[in-house]
This record gives sequence, C-alpha cells and structure tokens, in this order.
Amino acid sequence: MSAPGLRARQLACRYPPSSVDVVDIDELSLGSGVTGLVGVNGAGKTTLLLALAGARRPQGGTVTLDGVDVYGRHRRELVGRIGLMPQELDLPRELRVADALSYVSWLRGVPRRVAGSREPELLALVGLQQRRRERVGRLSGGMRRRLVLATALVTAPQVLLLDEPTTGLDPEQRAQLRRLLMDLPGATVTVLSSHVMEDVERMSTRIVVLDAGRVVHHGDTARFVEERGGPDRSAELAFLSTLARERA
Repeated sequence: MSAPGLRARQLACRYPPSSVDVVDIDELSLGSGVTGLVGVNGAGKTTLLLALAGARRPQGGTVTLDGVDVYGRHRRELVGRIGLMPQELDLPRELRVADALSYVSWLRGVPRRVAGSREPELLALVGLQQRRRERVGRLSGGMRRRLVLATALVTAPQVLLLDEPTTGLDPEQRAQLRRLLMDLPGATVTVLSSHVMEDVERMSTRIVVLDAGRVVHHGDTARFVEERGGPDRSAELAFLSTLARERA
C-alpha cells in the first residue's frame, strides 16, 4: 500500500519554448503537518505548488495523493481534496465578501447547503465575519489575502498549499494565521511557501529548500535552524548557508 500524503516523483516543469526545467525534482514526499517551502525568487516555488495542486500539468513525472495520480482519471475528485491559496486571485471587485466565498464554493463543486453552513466558520477563521457584506474592491490588501485563504478552505481540503500567505498581513494577522494552521485537522498536509524565514520557522515542523527548481534540503525545521543557523540560531542564516553550500 502506498504511503498516505502528497508525493512528486521525477517531476519536471518547464515553460515552452524553453527547454530548461523550472522544476526538476527526483522525489518529494509531504505528509501531515506544516512544511515550509523556501527559495529565492525564481527558484520554482509557485510552479511547484501549481503542479502539486493539479493546476499545472508537468512535462514529466507524477504527482500522487495517497498513491493515486493527481493527473489521472480521478483528477477531478483529487483536485477537490486540494486547496490552493495563490499569490493573486482575480475575484470580481463588485462582489461582496460572502458572495465571493459562495462563488468560489460553486466553482469548486461544493453543494450550496454545505457552502452556506461553512461560510460563518470560514469568515471567522480569517477574521472577516464583520466584513461579509463589504465589496471585495474595498478591502485592504491584507483583507484580500485573508479572503483568498478562506477560498482555499471551502472544500475542507486534505491538502492545503499556501503561496506567500503572509504577504500584506500585519503581525497580529500573521499570529492569527499561525493559530489557524495549528487548528487544522491533524491529517491535513499543509505546504507554506514564504520569503519570510521567521514565519516559516514559527509555522512549520519541516522545511524544503528549493534552488533552481531542485530540492537541496528537506528535513526538520528546528534541526535545520540549529545546525545551520550559526551561534544565533538564525533561520535566515541557515537558509543562506544552505544555498552557499549547494552552489560552492
């Protein structure tokens, strides 16, 4: 029996006509809990998340969820078990917050009755319950990010992929996000991509370092910081030293 969780094997993603792989991963297994995904701009983080979400078919390799091919005959059912929070989501500006959530729920195939019953819970999770009648176009950048996070949760996903979720959030909102991740069901596979090493250190138990599309480190977050972060146990220094070691 295949191990539960999300797995990529021999994964290759490129943007034609270029023949250079943006993502080139031999094997990556992601289990329950929060995994931080870090890398410099252009390392391939967003492309990898899209491929894992079933939103961008790779040129080679496989992505499986609990041993089943995400791009195979059961794709629709599997993609419904994966929630993706992109960096940007182009929601109609004239929609009210509650209607935007209902709209995305409809797109994801969530029955109306289920979507309606989950709306208060989701808006409370992201701190937008007092803004449910406000139009999307009037929300601040941080509020829009929180709404996008709510849309990623409409299917109560087994896998949650977050692309720069803390962008535009103030310290209090980042703390709320940390609490939200801690409150997710224990079996949820969560991947958090971020440039903010402090957030990755605080929110994740495991860390993946991506460089030029390849995984150059995958392991326990606390041990990563302790062993590579110097005397001050700096997560940022641990990341930079890992890149330097890889490129030497």
